[in-house]
Amino acid sequence: MTYKVSSGWEEKELQDIIICNPEEHIEKGSIVKQVNLDKLEPCHKFINGFEEVEYTGGGSKFRNCDVLFPKISSALTRKKTALVTILDPDEVGVGSNWYMVLRAVPQVTDPDFLYYLAITPWFRELALRALEGSSRSQYINLPVFLKSKFLIPSYEEQRSIAKSLSAIDLKIQKNNEVCQRLESILKRLFRTWFIDFNFPNDHNAPYKQNGGSFHDNGRGDIPDGWTEGCLSDLGEIVAGGTPSKKISANYTSEGGIPWITPKDLSQSKLKFIARGATNITQKGFDSSNATLLPTGSVLFSSRAPIGYIAIAANELTTNQGFRSIIPKEGIGSAYLYYLLLNKTEEITNMASGSTFQEISGAELKKLRVIIPDSRILELFQTKTDYLTRYQKNLEKENQLLIAIRDHLLPLVMSGEL
Repeated sequence: MTYKVSSGWEEKELQDIIICNPEEHIEKGSIVKQVNLDKLEPCHKFINGFEEVEYTGGGSKFRNCDVLFPKISSALTRKKTALVTILDPDEVGVGSNWYMVLRAVPQVTDPDFLYYLAITPWFRELALRALEGSSRSQYINLPVFLKSKFLIPSYEEQRSIAKSLSAIDLKIQKNNEVCQRLESILKRLFRTWFIDFNFPNDHNAPYKQNGGSFHDNGRGDIPDGWTEGCLSDLGEIVAGGTPSKKISANYTSEGGIPWITPKDLSQSKLKFIARGATNITQKGFDSSNATLLPTGSVLFSSRAPIGYIAIAANELTTNQGFRSIIPKEGIGSAYLYYLLLNKTEEITNMASGSTFQEISGAELKKLRVIIPDSRILELFQTKTDYLTRYQKNLEKENQLLIAIRDHLLPLVMSGEL
């Protein structure tokens, strides 16, 4: 890949500007923060949590300001790279051998600049060129990769560049934190109302705590006025479809009809989804069993694996790996979303299959659920509407910020801007 650069930038080998997999010591038996590959989110600078484990030996070791960069092909293509900020001063963390640790050389490389260098298209391209091994399991050849050459600005200019790009990532991180807090509130509200039965009574006091009446439905006590039914009583359950992949005219990278696969949800932590990696054309839609789902439909992956859940941010379609639910009138998307979230384990236990577990549409329709009275469902929708719209807007803003950052990245990192 070629790119324009500012004058005064120097061409340097990667091994001259980083310390790769620096040596660190951790006492066996000590409790450490462990970061596996699943904690690195595509296109996100910061690590999404960690586990505290007893250290038994092995693994990559890192400190704050180190960059975690994948060295296997599958994670490389998914853009999983992160800057470590989760540790205490002088603390050493441990993680997967599936990524390498890049440490900035003091006064030579700025850590934030190193992170942005690592997510540039040309850095990833050179990493992909250094892959070796079988087609199913390819790893970066480190000696080859470390000889790769990059044009690098002065240390002060690195810091200036990193500061401008960091402002965008910090905003993304703050939005994510707000979304997580909102999600905690929504989950707690659902549990309080529909698991603990402490929804507001006619006097706006917790129902069960204030002597609310219950009746036995044969499987346990539920509030008076509530009934038991099937998931199909709450919404229409529909399958998806896949146009023939032998016909290229069925698919398009731009425009077209959004088409979601379970893989799209595996690579995204978004609650609301608008598009996946691939779109289908009208020709592809007409020639397949795909169904156009309205905004607010709840997507539930029914195989490989079971249990990815998202809400349609706009009209879209899915492949056959989903059983999506179109809420009936008076049944809000939020209620269905959290109901399925709480029923995932039960649904998984209903699944069958020899090659992989799958829940059929017929079985999902028969899933037994408690149906609250219409007043409580309407009140829950009213209470949650603002919070879910706020989440949706924050996620949409983050997608825009990521697009802006990724557009600016090669321009700023080359000195063109």
